Amino acid sequence: MGVYYSAPLLGPSLGPIIGGALTQALSWRAVFWFLVIWGGVIFVAFLFLFNDTFRKERSLAYQNILKRHVREHRFTQAAQNEERPASEKKMSEEGGGEQLTPKDIEAQPVVIPAVAIRDVKLSFADVNPFPPYLRILSRKNNVVILIPSGLLFAFSFSITYTCARTLALYYNYNALKTGLVLLSYGIGSIIGSVLGGRWSDRTLARLKAANGGVSFPEMRLESTKIAMWWLPLSVVGYAWVLQERVHISAICVMLFFAGFFSIWIYASTLAYVVDANTGRSSSAVAANGSFRGTAAFIAAEIAVPLQDAMGDGGLYTLWAGLMLFAELMILLVLYKGKQWREASIERERERS
Repeated sequence: MGVYYSAPLLGPSLGPIIGGALTQALSWRAVFWFLVIWGGVIFVAFLFLFNDTFRKERSLAYQNILKRHVREHRFTQAAQNEERPASEKKMSEEGGGEQLTPKDIEAQPVVIPAVAIRDVKLSFADVNPFPPYLRILSRKNNVVILIPSGLLFAFSFSITYTCARTLALYYNYNALKTGLVLLSYGIGSIIGSVLGGRWSDRTLARLKAANGGVSFPEMRLESTKIAMWWLPLSVVGYAWVLQERVHISAICVMLFFAGFFSIWIYASTLAYVVDANTGRSSSAVAANGSFRGTAAFIAAEIAVPLQDAMGDGGLYTLWAGLMLFAELMILLVLYKGKQWREASIERERERS
C-alpha cells in the first residue's frame, strides 16, 4: 500500500517544479494549458487502454442484483408449481422431480438460471453510491479512523499552500525556487510512504506470529506509534523556523520530516481502512476519499485568513495540536476498533 500510494505523491512533489518552470518560462496561463493537455492525454488513455474497468464478477452491485433476480425467478417457479393441476404435480413427483417452494429456497444449491442472467440490467438506482457510503459510516471504527485520515491529508494541502505564499512574500522566491523548496516535502512524503508501508507489513507479521498465526486489521495501526512521537514535534519545528524567517535549509529539513512522518501514519490508516472492510474495500476507500477531499478543501480555504491572523508559528502550532488529536483517535481505534468492528458485523448479520 505504501508503494502504491507513493505514486500519487509524485504529483504534489513535482507539480510545484513543473508549474514554476512553466510560469517562469511562459506565463501563468501556461499552467492551465498544460493541465488541459495532460487531462486530455489521461482521458484518451483511459478510453483506449483501460477497457476492463467494469468487471461483473467483481461488482458488488451487480452480484446483489443478480441474487435478487435469482430469488425472484425461483419464487415465480414455485408459484407456477403451486398453480399446476394436482394430476401434473403427481406425475412430476412420480418422475422424481422435486417441488421447489419458497420455504426451501435458501437450502437449494446456488445454480443461477440462464434466464436470470439474461434479464440482469443495472439502473442508476442500483449503482447509487449513498447506501454503500452510509453502510461504511454505520461502523464506529470507520468513522473514528476516517477523521484523522482527513486531518492528515488536509495538513499536507495547508502546508504546501501557505509555505509557497510565505516564500514568495518574505523570501522573494519565484515560482521555480518555491517548487524546489517544496520538493523536500514531496521527497519526505514518498520515502515515508514506502518505509511506513514496509514497517506496517513487518509489524503485522510480528504481531500475527505472536498471536498464534491469527491477525486482525487493528494490528496494522501498531506501526504508527513510532511516528506519532515525531510528527507534532516536526510540525511545531516547521512552524517556528518559518515564523522566525531562518535560513531556507532549516525550512527544507522541517518540510522533509513533516512530510515523512505524516505520510508514514497516513499509509497505515489507509491500509487499515481497506483491511477492516472486507468485501467493501472500494466503498471504504471512496469514503476515505470523500473525508480527505472535504478536509483538504476546508483547510485550503481557511489557510490564508488563519495565516494572516496567527502567522505561520501560530497556524502550525494549531496544526500540531490537530495532529496530536488525530493520533489519539488512531490509538483509540487501535485499542477499541476490534470490539467496535465485530459488534457492527454482528449487528449487520442480525439485520440480514
